[in-house]
Amino acid sequence: MAKFIVNTGPEKEVHRTAYTVAACKISEISKENRIDTDEDYTVKYPAVYDGCGHCYKEKHRK
Repeated sequence: MAKFIVNTGPEKEVHRTAYTVAACKISEISKENRIDTDEDYTVKYPAVYDGCGHCYKEKHRK
């Protein structure tokens, strides 16, 4: 299982797979805008991606 779920759509949000909750609305991310990966996009692309306010609060900026 990948460590992160990345929403590449307009939200540009990174979720931690092990800590997701219903409020993350993972099921609403279209397959075209979803990447399951072990790379943390908040580290790889810090100016672009934000951590989820529900499951990745320490990286949430918005």
